[in-house]
Order: sequence, then structure tokens, then C-alpha cells
Amino acid sequence: MYTGLDSTAKDKEDLSTTIVQTRRQSGVSFIDIAILLGLAIAALLPRIILAFQLDMVTDEAVYIGAGKAAFPLLEHLQIGASGWNYVYEAPPLVKLLIGLFITLNSKLAHPLAELIAARIPSIIMGTLLILAIYWLGRAPLGRVVALLAALCLAFSPWLAYFSALAYLDTTMTALITIAYLLFWHAPQRPKLYPLAAVLVGLGADSKYTAVLLVPGMIAFTAYYFFVLCRRLPVEQRPRLPWGWWISAIIVAPLTFLVADPAIWPSPYNLLMHSFLFEWNHAAGGHLTFIAGRANLHAPHWTIPFILLAKMSLFVTVPAAFFACYALIQLVRFHLHASGIEISDVTNLSFILIWLIASIGMSSLLTIVVGTHYALPAAPPVALAGAYALTKFLGYRRGNLFSLPTSETPPTEASQAQIALPPQKAKLNPRAVAAIALLTIALAGPHLVGLISIPDAEGYSSELFHGENTAVQVAYPGYRDALQWLEENTHGSASVGIVTISYLGIGSQSTFWYYFNKGFATRYQLVAVYPGAHIPIYDYMIFPMNLIQRGMTIPAPWKYHIIHTISGGNTTYCYITARTSPNLIGRGQPK
Repeated sequence: MYTGLDSTAKDKEDLSTTIVQTRRQSGVSFIDIAILLGLAIAALLPRIILAFQLDMVTDEAVYIGAGKAAFPLLEHLQIGASGWNYVYEAPPLVKLLIGLFITLNSKLAHPLAELIAARIPSIIMGTLLILAIYWLGRAPLGRVVALLAALCLAFSPWLAYFSALAYLDTTMTALITIAYLLFWHAPQRPKLYPLAAVLVGLGADSKYTAVLLVPGMIAFTAYYFFVLCRRLPVEQRPRLPWGWWISAIIVAPLTFLVADPAIWPSPYNLLMHSFLFEWNHAAGGHLTFIAGRANLHAPHWTIPFILLAKMSLFVTVPAAFFACYALIQLVRFHLHASGIEISDVTNLSFILIWLIASIGMSSLLTIVVGTHYALPAAPPVALAGAYALTKFLGYRRGNLFSLPTSETPPTEASQAQIALPPQKAKLNPRAVAAIALLTIALAGPHLVGLISIPDAEGYSSELFHGENTAVQVAYPGYRDALQWLEENTHGSASVGIVTISYLGIGSQSTFWYYFNKGFATRYQLVAVYPGAHIPIYDYMIFPMNLIQRGMTIPAPWKYHIIHTISGGNTTYCYITARTSPNLIGRGQPK
């Protein structure tokens, strides 16, 4: 990006280099294509495997049901029909995408299970997020930093888990991340401002929390044009792209309206209805588990705590050091200290503002029901961590290849030659070693967790011994528990599944039972709700997320835990069995 801050000869040289690098990296090279293909494979494989492996998770039932109800109405232009009531509580874009892929799957004679079809939007957007971090991050931070951050997030068990579910957050995170990355390129290409505005509108139509990153976009733009550019003589200052800014301000809400057909019949009233639902939900609170205790409202430190728990310390700790380093460099720059390149100031401020805005604004949320609320902060944390570690190891941008140097100094005759034979650049072994160490540090812990922890959700950073005492466990593990019972018991049995959501047991609607009907041939499955009188069943399944929020295993069961479904050091659920004599030969453990 051309910063226009060339107030000294040294700055002009730095900026010329930056412009050349940016133009080269904006093009398509064989290296970039190879890296993109590799990243696509690295991101897709774990997300596809998890999508086929994971049981239905809590809110997926709501989003799939909404998609199946709303998309046929949109397909037949039945705007305003009563079926749209099902999607008012949150914006409909992801739900419509879920409905679209379920419909396509049906028209193609069901090549995929319906649950898998519903998860395709998250798989696609989760992969696109990784590719965008590399592609759009090359220019401000260089290929190495962008690639390291992309690999870190491609292998992250946390991101892979939520990219394999029919949730709203992965699509929202991808859209708002791409929008923010475009703001680095937009000063040189102002036409990108309306495109970023479209992505912001679509992000908000995925989940309202996308707008929490808008202040960061405004802050970076204002800092660049009204602070950094003030260091230039008047005649050298770039023109302010007011027209493109105004168009972006108009485009964002228009995109939001166009992509939200649920509110078309009465935009203001229905939008207020949706906003008030979210507001009242937040004001009333939602019981969740964080740092060893259950809360109705999230403490302000919840988002940083989740990032610390769900991302490797080799990423989060360097990101914290990056924030300190960037602040010091910016202060030194504004105090006119020597030795600070203006291009670096622009890049540092871009990542720092993103980091502060994503964490700071999200920390204002009064409820954080699960760790997925912190997903939009993962990209700037990864980029900041990668930048800090490369700085610490002494790797400098462009050091990977070096031209061979002559052992004898050049003569005047050789300097005067018009054309010199081309010299081949060679790999710098020290730079290669540094990149290898950086890859191991930033991507290694996540890759090990992704491979070694069943269902991926149970990953927690090196600071914690599993999720159970740190953050709420999202994965209930019902299917895993029933599969264990099938493999380790014999005969039919009654199984009580403890839940706070309607499982649809005994129905054919879009709920957990609908996607797990195969177990009904052997087991009598019954949904059990906490607080109600619990009859005696042969087996019961207790999810950890309810135990974290204060539910206790009833007296007839708590001394008869026969198995624990877990991922790594995280417990997903407990399986209990009663031991009365009349159960001999009926579903007893083998």
C-alpha cells in the first residue's frame, strides 16, 4: 500500500520498496498458487473429517430448522409468510445458506446426510477464512508471517471444530475478517471500500456481533488519513476518498437489508423486534461457565480468557508482546525518533488496531454463551503472534532468498557495464531454519491437538489441563456415548439423555433424534430435563456443560459412572448405569 509519507529520502526509499513488494505480492505467482493449494488442503481435510464425525451440537438444531423453514419460502418468494417468524431472533443469511445446501442435497437425491449438507457453508467459509488471511495478509506483513498465521488457524482445533458445525459464527468471522483486511489495501484502491462495506453488511446478516469490528475499521482509516498523512507537506498529502467513503456508508446498510428478507414486509418494526430479542436476551443473561464458575453475565475479561484457553501460548503470549512492541514503536514514531520506517508504522497500526478492536469491543458483550463468541479475534491474534515471533528470531522480510556476493570488490569497469549476467538467488539457510522453528512453534501445538484430541473441541492451551475447569464444554457427546454402549454392552435398554434443548426424540422433525434414529432399534431413548423428576433408566448420559452450570448427577446414578467420553483431558459427558438385580442380562456392561 502506498502510504504517501515520504518526507525524507530514506522514507522515499522504504516506500518505493514497499510499493514494489506490494505490487509483486498482489499478482499471482507459482509460489502463491502452491501455497494456496496447500492451505486449502490443510484447512479442508480436518473440517470435512470433523463434519462427518461430530454429533449434532446444541444450536445446530435451531439453525437447521430455521434454514429448512425459511429457504423454501424465499425460493417461492413467500416474503412475509408466518414461517419467517422462526428466524427473527437472529439474522437469516447463514440459515438461508444452510437451507440452500439442504435443498440442493435433496434435489441431487441425498448424496450426503442432511446434517453434513447443513454444515457445508461453515466448511467453505472456514477454509476461505484461512486462504484470505494469507492472500490479503501478504502485502502488509509479508508471505512468511501471513503463511504462518494461516497455518496456525488452519490447524487450530478450536477453529476447525466450529468450521465443521452448522453455526453462524464461522461465516460471520470469515466475512468480517476479509472486510478488515481489505482496509489495508483500500487507501491505494479506494474502490475496495464499497466491497468491504458489502462484506460488513453480509457479516452482520450472519450474526449481529460482526458490527463490533466496524469501530476498528473506522479507527484505522482515520488514523491513516488524519494522523499519519498529517506528517506530509500539504502538496504531498493524498486526496481523501470522500465519495468512496460515502458510498460505503450507504452500501453497508443496503446490503444488510437486501440480504435479510425476513424483515422486508416491515423493515423497521421487524428489525427492532429482532434487536430487542437480542437485547433482552443479553439483559436477562444466559448461564454459562467461565474460569471455574457459572455466570449469568460474562466478565469483561471473558474474551481474552477464552483466547488464552483455546489458542496455544506460543501464539497468544507473542501476540501480547506484539501489542506492547507496536505501542512503543508508534509512540516513538510520533515523538520523531529516528530509525523507524513509516511503512512499518502503517503495518503495525493496522494489526494493533484490529487486535484491540476485536478483543476490546467483544469484551463489552454481557453474555458469551460459548467460546465461539471469541472467534473473530483469532485472526489478529494469530497475525500478531506470527509477527512478534519472526521479530524475536531475527527473520526479516525478504531474507529467505539472497543473491551471491562477489569475493572481490567491483571495479569501475564492471560497474559501468550496461548488462550484467543474471545471478540466481539462493536460499538463505539461516532464514530457512528460522522459518522451520516458527512453523513448529505457531502451528505445531495446534496440529498435535487436532490429531490427538477426539472431536477436537476438547483442546485447551498449555496453561490448562483440559476445558473442564476453564471454559464451557460445547460438545455434548451423546452419539459417542451411545456408540460406546453399542460396543460394550449387549441387549436392549432404556437410555435417558440429559439435555436442556429439545432433542425431538420420537419425532421426525429437525432435531438430534432425527439424525440419530439408528440407535432407536436397540435403545429406548428418552430426553431428560434438569430439575424435573428423573425416572430410573438402565443408562443415563450426562453432558459436562450442564454439570459445569450446576447440575448434579442424581443420587441413584452418581456412584455408578461406567465410562467417560472425553477429548484429550476434557470430559464431554458421563455414562452411568444402575445396578439393581432385575437388570442382569439386560444391557449390563460386558
